[in-house]
Amino acid sequence: MAATSNLRSTAAIDRFFRAESVVIVGASPKGGYLTSIVRNLKKWGYSGKLAVVNPRYEQVEGVPCFPSLAAIPYPIGLAVVGIRSDAVPAVLDDCEAANVGAVQIISSGFAEEGGEGVTRQRRLIEWAERTGIPVVGPNCLGLMSVPNRQVALAMACQPSSVKAGGVSLVLQSGTLATGLLMPLCARGIGIARLVTTGNEACVDVADFIRYLADDEDTRVIACYCEQFKRPLEFIKACERAADNNKPIVMIKVGRSDGARSAAFAHTGSLVGSDMAVDAVLKKLGVIRVDTADDLIETAAALSTTKRPRGRRVAFVSWSGTAGSMLSDLADACGIDFAPPPPAVKAQLSTIIPEYGTVSNPLDLTGQAFYDTRIIDESLKTLATCGAYDVVAYGGDFPSSFDMGSSAGQALTRAAAAAPDVVFPVMSLVGGHFYTMRDPQSAMADPQVDFDGMPLLQGAGTGLRALSALIDYAEFLRTRKPNRRLSDQRGQRSAYYAEAVRIIRQAKSDVLTEREGKRLLALYGIPVTREALATSPSEAARIAQDLTFPVAMKVESIEIVHKTDVGGVALNLCSSEEAAKAFEQIVASVHSHRPKAEIAGVVVQDMAKPGIELVLGATFDPQFGPVVAVGLGGIWVEALNDVRVLLPPFDAADVHAEIGQLRAASVLRGARGGAKADLEALADCIVKFGTLCTDLADEIGEIDINPIILVADGSGLTAVDCLITRKNAKGSTGPH
Repeated sequence: MAATSNLRSTAAIDRFFRAESVVIVGASPKGGYLTSIVRNLKKWGYSGKLAVVNPRYEQVEGVPCFPSLAAIPYPIGLAVVGIRSDAVPAVLDDCEAANVGAVQIISSGFAEEGGEGVTRQRRLIEWAERTGIPVVGPNCLGLMSVPNRQVALAMACQPSSVKAGGVSLVLQSGTLATGLLMPLCARGIGIARLVTTGNEACVDVADFIRYLADDEDTRVIACYCEQFKRPLEFIKACERAADNNKPIVMIKVGRSDGARSAAFAHTGSLVGSDMAVDAVLKKLGVIRVDTADDLIETAAALSTTKRPRGRRVAFVSWSGTAGSMLSDLADACGIDFAPPPPAVKAQLSTIIPEYGTVSNPLDLTGQAFYDTRIIDESLKTLATCGAYDVVAYGGDFPSSFDMGSSAGQALTRAAAAAPDVVFPVMSLVGGHFYTMRDPQSAMADPQVDFDGMPLLQGAGTGLRALSALIDYAEFLRTRKPNRRLSDQRGQRSAYYAEAVRIIRQAKSDVLTEREGKRLLALYGIPVTREALATSPSEAARIAQDLTFPVAMKVESIEIVHKTDVGGVALNLCSSEEAAKAFEQIVASVHSHRPKAEIAGVVVQDMAKPGIELVLGATFDPQFGPVVAVGLGGIWVEALNDVRVLLPPFDAADVHAEIGQLRAASVLRGARGGAKADLEALADCIVKFGTLCTDLADEIGEIDINPIILVADGSGLTAVDCLITRKNAKGSTGPH
């Protein structure tokens, strides 16, 4: 265990990036990945000692060759191995004998190929755990550390095109290394570290994020992930990055979930595994993007040294076309162009030509090219009026922006007048990373000259990147360090023991409605009064003891969706109606499911009318409970109006998510309707989150549908509840 812990330590990961010597095992004059690594280390001016192990040659690319690791007369910091997979174990034995600091395995032929490759990878893991020597890979393309010129990466990259800077990349795919690195570098965005992790046999993305969170050369961490091998350690690493104000932008593939079988409860059909990933990343402050272009642009935006104070954005351009394009894209990109306040609008009207339009986005008109007073005074007015947190300037320049131009000087003066405002510069056209870039010209990216603010490229990608910057600043302002996702694992409330007893006493993998409601009531969630009747006369008596009208539902562990078999009767107003309903329900259920065992019919208070919501949870195998709330009743799946929360959360978190429902205006009493008791709803959902955290190891799915928010605003009631125990085999009744 000590060796395992050591190979993942910060000191162990540091050996990959700050090796005092690098030895390439298997490089030859014939070329290939390893020879590319040798060339890169040479041309980048790596200052450590460099050698090749290949008994067939005396030198490769001018680098001396040795017959074995044992023949090298100095300590080996990093061994880069790229030989046949079946020959790797012998090299690992040599690495252990030579006390190598770290190993990078380029070779494929391990678990990704199945069969014997799985066995090779398992033995590799056992070797690393025994020796405490960290291994990155196998099946990767290498790594690079720009500040110390250690580029052990199998790709073509010129030192003149890459500068040291604040963006570090962790990629589970080596294929993306060039595609991400070159556009960033062509933009003048500096790189600190890059690692391709391959199969992640021994160290993984969590280890590198944790390392980079403390790395003084790194300001932004960009990731491509296909899996999270150690979810809890990944969570802790991301929390550490947030503690240190190190934003993470990530492509996490796997949004499509076509192979997932139909879910048992409503919540399961609404909340797939990828929605759990979304919720986890959001809680951790990780900015999730879908494309490489968005990853590049968002990393560029997050590399700024400034953070917006709020979400208020003004956009300035000399083109009405630009304003129209951006206005159309803004909402989908999460940007709000709030109109200028009346006093600000009046002041701008004295600056902008009369044929211009004073709005947001602001059209300076083409006259601003010739009258620099227009852009200067407009930017300063917007920046200092107190109405905006971000003042962006945009044009059609696709690659760079001249800070010595009148626009650049106006931005510099506005930034000096309003130091708390962020001033992005955005090109409406994106993707032109290499064109129009004359190194002899005076054009420069604002990244260099303008308080760390990069030039954002593309109307859509630029606005999404700007939105990500705003989101991350808001995340830092509102995050609650005492409510860490990593801390909720294993927490138990005072209700835990009784709750487990209720679950384990259930006779089926699917709890009856009454059993489920006992669980809800234990946690303080309001439920209907009810009792089980086994005869018409008993149904009449129970109904008389309750308050009319009443509802009645069949109880059978074999029948989940009761309405489908005629197992529900509503609005019964007398004992006689209750007795008759009992007979009708039993007859209908026997007709639809003649072999189903019926325990009886539940008689319960008829809930007061109101807004129906669904509250439920699935339990992700990696990340635990995922709570969903949305519009409920029979339309829950058709409308799919759902928000997701991950425990731990509080009432403020709940209110924030409820406010983003499409039905939020209905809950607030739109069009003359009564305002729902949102405080009671938030309290209920917080209690439900506690229940889900307690029973994460016991419950497979839970569905409360509906919860009725009483129309007069006097509270809520959980009307129906479906709970499956962990590892339940599936529905015992029709869907």
